[in-house]
Amino acid sequence: MPPVTKAKTAPLPPEPPKPASPAAADSAAPVPAKPKTGALPPEPPRPQAPASAGTTPSTLSISAKPDAPSPPPAAQPTPAPRCAIVIDDEPANRDFLVRLLQQAGYTVQGASSGSEGLKIAAGMEAALVVIDNKLPDMDGVELLIQLRKRYPTARMIMATMLDERALMAKAFENGCDVFMVKPHGFMELFRRLQSTEPIEEKLNRLIIDQYGPRPYRG
Repeated sequence: MPPVTKAKTAPLPPEPPKPASPAAADSAAPVPAKPKTGALPPEPPRPQAPASAGTTPSTLSISAKPDAPSPPPAAQPTPAPRCAIVIDDEPANRDFLVRLLQQAGYTVQGASSGSEGLKIAAGMEAALVVIDNKLPDMDGVELLIQLRKRYPTARMIMATMLDERALMAKAFENGCDVFMVKPHGFMELFRRLQSTEPIEEKLNRLIIDQYGPRPYRG
């Protein structure tokens, strides 16, 4: 018998490569170098404020802190209004004196009798009182005495048509500050009230008549 020859078997094809597992891929990736122990990562650069005019970019301008706002000024007290009373039974004289004192800056009330004047004085703080000597219900000096008790520091003006020395002396003895003869003393009184002198100085034991103002030396 002829010799039996074994047929050669063809080689098997190579197996396809198996896909790598995620863990193996991670292990194959390059490992970043670890930072040295104790070394902090550098801080990002801080933005610089723009340089103001006249300064170099490397110079930081430090603005001064604004001063604290000052407190508002204290409210000033409103001065009390100056009040006056004109007591005269003659309407023309009374109305003229009321307007005259109003022009001088006073708040004025007029009365046509002594009793009306006392009623006004009971509810009013007056700095100036003009009293006619001849009133229908009482004598001017009598009214002067009562009003002086009501107003110890007010200026009292006795107004009369008579320039009598005896009446003048009696008025000053009972608290009169100005003895004024009508109508000559009206404008001189107005001028003095408008001056800047204290009222105690410009209306103090004064006579105002047709001869002008002069001190009483009785």
